[in-house]
Amino acid sequence: MRTREKAALAVAGLAVAAAGGTVFAGTSGAVGPSPAPSAQAAETSCVTDGAGMCTVPHALGAVPAVVVVSANTPGQFNAYMLNTVQGSYTATTFQVRAMFNQTTPKAGGAIWFSYAAYGGQVSPPTTPTPTKTTSPTPTPTMPTSPTYPPTSETPPGGGSGAGS
Repeated sequence: MRTREKAALAVAGLAVAAAGGTVFAGTSGAVGPSPAPSAQAAETSCVTDGAGMCTVPHALGAVPAVVVVSANTPGQFNAYMLNTVQGSYTATTFQVRAMFNQTTPKAGGAIWFSYAAYGGQVSPPTTPTPTKTTSPTPTPTMPTSPTYPPTSETPPGGGSGAGS
C-alpha cells in the first residue's frame, strides 16, 4: 500500500471514530484450502506481436491452474479486450491476447494489465459417493422334524431285552 493510500485510510478511520463509529484495525486470517495454493498477482505491460499476443513471465514455479487478467487502459479511446491464450501456460510463462473487437487484434502496441496466476492442481469439489448397503440375506432354516409319541416296538425301560 502506498504512503498516500495509508494516510487516506488513517484519516478515514479517524473520521469514523470521531463520529462515534467503531474502527477495526487488523486483519483476519485467510480462509481456504490447506496448504494454501501458490499465487502471484502483478501489474505489467508488454508490446503485442502482429496477432495481438505477448508472453508474460511469472514466478509460480509450476504451471498455473488458473490465470485471471484485467486490462488497464490509459485512455478512453485506447480500450481493448484481453484474454489468456488457451494452452499457453507453462511453469514460467503464459500468453495474453489483446483485441480491439472480435476480429481486430491490437497488433504491435503496448498493453497494460493486471493478472493473478494461481498454481497447483485445481479440481472440482468431490461429493462422497454413498456406499450401497445391503441387508443380510436370511439363511434358510430346515424345518425341525415333528416329535411323535413312542411306539410299542420300543420296550419300556429302553433296553434290548437280552439277558439280565
